[in-house]
Amino acid sequence: MGEESYREVLNAERGKILPHNHPLTRMVDGVLQRLIPQVDIEGADWKVHVIKDDGMVNAFVLPGGKVFVYTGILPICKDEDGLAAVLGHEIAHVVAHHPAERMSNSFITLGAVFAISFLFDVSGQFSSFLLNLMYSLPNSRTQEV
Repeated sequence: MGEESYREVLNAERGKILPHNHPLTRMVDGVLQRLIPQVDIEGADWKVHVIKDDGMVNAFVLPGGKVFVYTGILPICKDEDGLAAVLGHEIAHVVAHHPAERMSNSFITLGAVFAISFLFDVSGQFSSFLLNLMYSLPNSRTQEV
């Protein structure tokens, strides 16, 4: 599940992902490197992607250690400690297996979305919108507790 989701997000956000040597990407990676020793996710291949979208206030972590941070959340975090709190929270969802729960709960919906996309030949922008609904919107309230 994690690798497929990772490829889908990379494809949907193509052109907006900052290079790995960009100062913001390096800063986010530095914060992540402080957190990794505290996390027990076996086999994680940690990778940071910062997405240039000042209007999107979001960050999420996919199973397998793929980290996505939208630039819109950075001013809210204020500093590296604030970002560490956000990333720690998102990593906790992966440790608690919430993405797997969310995917199993939305499997039928996902099938319907793909069928509609195929039948009506919807645009890539719409597919990107649906991807955000499936993966990067906040977790359910029971998972946030």
